[in-house]
Amino acid sequence: MKKLYDFIVIGAGSGGVRFAKLMANTGKKVCIIENNRVGGTCVIRGCIPKKLYVYASNFSDHIIDAKTYGWNVGKVKHDWKNLVLKKNKEVSRLNKIYEKNLNTSGVKIIKDHASFISSNKILLKKKKKIIIGKRIILATGSKPDYPSIPGSKLGINSDQFFEMKNIPKNISIVGSGYVALEFAFLLKNLNFDINLIIRKKTILNEFDPDIGNRILKYAKKKGIKVFSETYLKAVKKIGSNYKIITDKKAIKSNLLIYAIGRSPNIDTLKLYNTGVLLNSKGAIIVNKNSQTKDKNIYAIGDVTNRKNLTPVAIREAMRLFNWLISKKTSLKLDYNKIASAIFTQPEVGSIGFGENDLQKMNKKYKVLKTEFNPLKYSFMRNKKNKIFIKILYQPKNEKVLGLIYIGDSAAEIIQSLAISFQKGLYLNDLKQTVPVHPTSSEELITII
Repeated sequence: MKKLYDFIVIGAGSGGVRFAKLMANTGKKVCIIENNRVGGTCVIRGCIPKKLYVYASNFSDHIIDAKTYGWNVGKVKHDWKNLVLKKNKEVSRLNKIYEKNLNTSGVKIIKDHASFISSNKILLKKKKKIIIGKRIILATGSKPDYPSIPGSKLGINSDQFFEMKNIPKNISIVGSGYVALEFAFLLKNLNFDINLIIRKKTILNEFDPDIGNRILKYAKKKGIKVFSETYLKAVKKIGSNYKIITDKKAIKSNLLIYAIGRSPNIDTLKLYNTGVLLNSKGAIIVNKNSQTKDKNIYAIGDVTNRKNLTPVAIREAMRLFNWLISKKTSLKLDYNKIASAIFTQPEVGSIGFGENDLQKMNKKYKVLKTEFNPLKYSFMRNKKNKIFIKILYQPKNEKVLGLIYIGDSAAEIIQSLAISFQKGLYLNDLKQTVPVHPTSSEELITII
């Protein structure tokens, strides 16, 4: 007899785990299927290990800066192997917590590959068993892309980077998005030689142009060698080294990393056995309640390509849970009001619309912006990047449409601003606020 579940969740990333726990806590019979470790991209090979590496890389600047404040630091050297060891230990700790929480909630963890036989029948590849779910939740996330060129698979992707125990001196990174730039900065700060290969003239093109322009300038200033408007033609490996052939020249490197984007992870699901439909980018089409075109199947997180951020996947899971339980939810999710951060050096925090977005929408707007040296950099004025703040607002009522902050602690600052932004933020709200002095964030108020 085939096993029957109220809910089968495919994918044990942050969104899938959150939904499975919530639903199991109501007494429903829930299983979660995962062919890798529990935790998904974020915990195992994404935001958590990446941020740990960013923390490590930031100490490089902190040590240099400390000298200007009178600290006799002495000669220091970074130990990559030790960093990897500690990262792996922390990832394992989080993985165990995720598994423990699922077990405590009564969720059955099935470590296997899943594919559809029909809308409610799932084949477990390793166990060679069929299980049935009244409802199926797809939370399979995304997978890194490779370029369509000869020899592309000789390089590694961003996921594989986090598995590397040893890393060579000279590294080439292909990509112009936030992952590519985060990798480039953190590795440069850890004293590696970095080549950044980008197809366009600019970077971070999904964000306001002021962000890309400034981060590109800072990348070059830091010593990252940028090959702009450069197209990959082929990749060859000579011994342990790479020969990266482009439309301009051949670039030699010890390591090649692709960070050119990610695609919905659906290849092995056999969705053609269901009523699920995909859009032109291969993402699963869902309605506002995360329901697919097949009424028995729902999808959350990166596999839907709505807003590919871990907190968004968790919020989609919570909204779906509430809707399935009561056919309503009080949890709001406006994808245009979600704050995001880029962990370069300096950090970037943004929320709302950028100038490129507003121009496409033919929306009238005005801009306030400032750039300045913060007090912290008083003793290193010629060495440090300036802080940049930009506010975009409606001319008629001065409602804030977008906010950008580039500088130390940008992620923390934009998170605080996101609370106000959700409720509707106006320039007058900032005018009426008495700032904390001396801080860099007070310029958000004094700029007006």
